[in-house]
Amino acid sequence: MSAEAIWKKILRRKGLSIWIPVAFVLWLISFVYRLVFLIKKSTSKISVRAKCPVISIGNITVGGSGKSPMTAFLTSGLMNEGIKVGIVSSGYGRVSTESVIDEGYQLMDRLAQEIGDEVKLLATMLPGAWFSVADSKAAAAAALDKRGEVDVIIVDDGFQHFPLHRDIEIVTYDAGVERKYLKSFPYGVLREPISSLDRADIIIITRSKFARDITRLTERLKTKSPKSDIYQAQFLSEQIIGRQRSLPVKYLEDKSVFLFAGIGNFEVLRKQVSAYCADLDFAWELSDHQNYDSRLMAEIRDRAAVQGSDLILTTGKDWVKLGDFDFDREIYYLDQQLDLNPGEEKLISDIIKRLNLKERIG
Repeated sequence: MSAEAIWKKILRRKGLSIWIPVAFVLWLISFVYRLVFLIKKSTSKISVRAKCPVISIGNITVGGSGKSPMTAFLTSGLMNEGIKVGIVSSGYGRVSTESVIDEGYQLMDRLAQEIGDEVKLLATMLPGAWFSVADSKAAAAAALDKRGEVDVIIVDDGFQHFPLHRDIEIVTYDAGVERKYLKSFPYGVLREPISSLDRADIIIITRSKFARDITRLTERLKTKSPKSDIYQAQFLSEQIIGRQRSLPVKYLEDKSVFLFAGIGNFEVLRKQVSAYCADLDFAWELSDHQNYDSRLMAEIRDRAAVQGSDLILTTGKDWVKLGDFDFDREIYYLDQQLDLNPGEEKLISDIIKRLNLKERIG
């Protein structure tokens, strides 16, 4: 069992549990974590100011809250307005330390181990965007800015990256995370206190349908960040995408499915897929940013065979790391689209106006 799997078991414990002593240790560690973070935040100084505007898309929790789908959504919307967009990332999970700057269509065939799974997926979705990948997001932004190829830079997962000046801070807040988990890491999932939302300019409440009371949640976030514009968002899936074909998601209605994924909020995905398919045979939660080797992929193939599943389903972030491995049955990933309320037009228009992007590009 991986360290991440053990940590999740501790967080998800119920009542009296064998994990209580370990949970107490995590509670103590969380104090150290908070202290270290506060020191880092108070001592960090802005060292990089790009010539072009910089937008940060981040969150305050560990795990997935929809940052990458939001990055793809915003990039696509700006590019549709004739604005050249560059995306900055640390390429989390990659084994290479090489800095990379290139257009998406040039990165589509690079290995996820070289550029990171999220960058590879975004490059596939956004072949016309520029990407800059480096261990330091500030360095990656500076290098991209120096190229002079883009009108605006979007930093994926940049809310806690203090050395880089940002003109707009967008925070994705996952409504699917239960309040009992909103404690400092590792005793909970918070990277920093909820009060940190006062730095945000825009808050996107993702998976809004999972909120117990979306009106109450919106009011609570507005109290924490009065200056922020708040949007609600859901992830919608209209199709599943495979190696040879794409199919409408209703194709799953009479199919049995074997699901696997290495993402931060697996339970939400499990519920979503279960609602789409006739029978969810097995749902295998792997580590976030899971690395896939031939042994693990063979185990996925064999488990799906034992279950007798009609097909295998995963996420785009996992899909880009599977190569051409033969799973002995159909395999697809679930395409996720962001549905925003108020709509995309309002958000894109607001950002363009705030940054004077139309004036900048003439």
